[in-house]
Amino acid sequence: MIKLKSILSFKNIIGLILIIFAGIFFYAYILEHDWRYVTLSDEQVKKYRISEKKAIALYQLMKDTHELLGKNNINYWIEGGTLLGAVRHQGIIPFDDDLDIGIMHEDEIRLQQILPQFEQLGYTASYERAYNICKKACLDIFIFHKEQNKFIYTNLTARNKYPKSSFYDNELYPLKKYKFGSIEVYGPADPIGNLNRQYPEWDKYAVIEQSHSLHLPLLSNIEKKTKFILTPELLKPAQPFSPLEDRINF
Repeated sequence: MIKLKSILSFKNIIGLILIIFAGIFFYAYILEHDWRYVTLSDEQVKKYRISEKKAIALYQLMKDTHELLGKNNINYWIEGGTLLGAVRHQGIIPFDDDLDIGIMHEDEIRLQQILPQFEQLGYTASYERAYNICKKACLDIFIFHKEQNKFIYTNLTARNKYPKSSFYDNELYPLKKYKFGSIEVYGPADPIGNLNRQYPEWDKYAVIEQSHSLHLPLLSNIEKKTKFILTPELLKPAQPFSPLEDRINF
């Protein structure tokens, strides 16, 4: 009985808990965050590609957004995985399932005023870290502001989650056009610095991120990552590019 009490003492219980958590974090951050380098066959690449319906929905959403913002004199630029897709694939990354763009804080009120126009096209509009436009596909509109010599996310939660998303003065303006499937979109003047910070070796490897197999609250943002060596098949953008509808009246 005395031995049992000593084993179940407060100090021993705390020590056991600490050992368990140390093991979990060792597994998650050291073992699971080691990069795996894989070359996929053309057939294997197809398994990762988004569906044709999803691709069309994403291109249509990008086209609608480009035209609606242009009609209302709101300047935007593609960013995040969407920018990577435009630079590396000339379209949507074949395994990406959403879109990301940015606008300046000064244009946020005008964006809020035209959200009903998105809804008239059948999209839903909501806000959490970014303005989220959804139907069969989703697009996030992040708000940026200038701080010293950088353009950064205005939303602190978004900034903390994506700390390398900023653009330096000479990287963002003047905006320029990028080929994106069968359409053109606006993006930063010089994307390379931003891409290098966010996606190291982006020009050599593609990264597919999957949710971690351990579903624990403290580990919810930990992801298991694999680097796939870029092949001609993996460089092809999500397809098809059409048919797309002309839905915005100018």
